[in-house]
Amino acid sequence: MHLKGAGSNPLSPALDRWRALGRAAGAAAGLAGTALAAAACGGAPPSVVLPAQTSEPVAAPALLTGPPRTPKAVVAAAYQGYWQAYASAMAAASPARARAILAPYAPASSLSQLVTSLRAVWAAHDSTYGGAVTHVRSVRITGRRAILNDCLDLSHFGVVNRRTGRVVPDSFGLANQDYYITLVRSAGRWRVSNMTRVEVPCES
Repeated sequence: MHLKGAGSNPLSPALDRWRALGRAAGAAAGLAGTALAAAACGGAPPSVVLPAQTSEPVAAPALLTGPPRTPKAVVAAAYQGYWQAYASAMAAASPARARAILAPYAPASSLSQLVTSLRAVWAAHDSTYGGAVTHVRSVRITGRRAILNDCLDLSHFGVVNRRTGRVVPDSFGLANQDYYITLVRSAGRWRVSNMTRVEVPCES
């Protein structure tokens, strides 16, 4: 199994394309947020005009809803919630709001890196479009640490320019990315602390 450095960023392919378009994109090396919100949108052609962005505050999604779950299901929900929170933070276009949205899903030591990666997106007047689609394949819990394996699909996760309302060409990520995610439990929550990508693509 060939792993690509601990803390590699799942959004790097999209960020590289934003740089090629002249956008100042630089992702945090250690962590690349996760968000539960927007796994439903498919890739849209660059010519699609989207509805105007709302000015309403973006609220952080709740971690747990409904009846109690198994420990592994709680870990998976926290991981999926992280992707939703990341998409919401990206749309917030505010460091303070982004930090508040991400705080329940990432360790405090990672928040500055995550917000720094988002500043480049905001500077380019971009916002999130769509979201990550997770395919959790396994969860292993050892005490206050968990290792989750995901066949991550970022082909539905891109950006839209706030000024034009148009999807940024080639901003979507890649499908079938095999990731091992480390989560740590603190203050009663599971938080995403690291992501490591396997070089060989997976099959969802």
